[in-house]
Amino acid sequence: MIAITSARVPDGHAVISAATTHSLGASMFPTSRLSGSITIPSEATFWMPKPEDIDEEGIGSLIRGTWLIKDVPVREARQLGQEERRIAEVLGNLAATAEDFDRLAHAVEDGYDPDNPDERYALTSTERTALGDFLSDDQTAALDSLEIGVAGLVYALATVRVIPAASCRGHPGDRAWSDVPVVLFAATEYRARALQPLAEATNCRFGIDTARPELLAVQGRSILDTMALAEAVLASRRTFVQPRS
Repeated sequence: MIAITSARVPDGHAVISAATTHSLGASMFPTSRLSGSITIPSEATFWMPKPEDIDEEGIGSLIRGTWLIKDVPVREARQLGQEERRIAEVLGNLAATAEDFDRLAHAVEDGYDPDNPDERYALTSTERTALGDFLSDDQTAALDSLEIGVAGLVYALATVRVIPAASCRGHPGDRAWSDVPVVLFAATEYRARALQPLAEATNCRFGIDTARPELLAVQGRSILDTMALAEAVLASRRTFVQPRS
């Protein structure tokens, strides 16, 4: 659940924060303006981790709170993406502000004890009822402990042998790790370029984390973009398979 901040993205591929919202009908999703690259940055590094690069925390040696996710079965990725959309729809209907959305999402992502709730993420009785199918008080978090809006993209990328390193759905506030939904990843050049037209079609942008310049970042204005990109990846899996020469 950790990713780049806007300050870490090089000139020309930066994220510009804007505390706006994205509405679809009665639903509300936090949205930020993006300035970035619709193509793969020229300084990108293309690689696949070797066994010595991977441990129980994945490939994020400078990134805390991560774990290895790779070779995810397509069926499992589809199921998680469907669950993610169900949760997002409920959150979008309940939330009135970006802060509301963040509070509600935390309750789902981190587990929720109605008898002793974290006061920062306390839910009303109406909210508890609406989110009842997704709340757990035994630390068995929804979406395999990934964040809403990027969980599906992490799993989708892992079905096409792109290796996710870190992800974040974006959070309000000056101390947020990222204010936009973002996934950091490692990939071969062929797979990274296969992702490029899908990212462009779903309004996502590319950047590079200067603290981990060997990783690419793909980010969206809101979780609607990153969830759309996840669906596009699953629908276009064959384009990630490099033909034999």
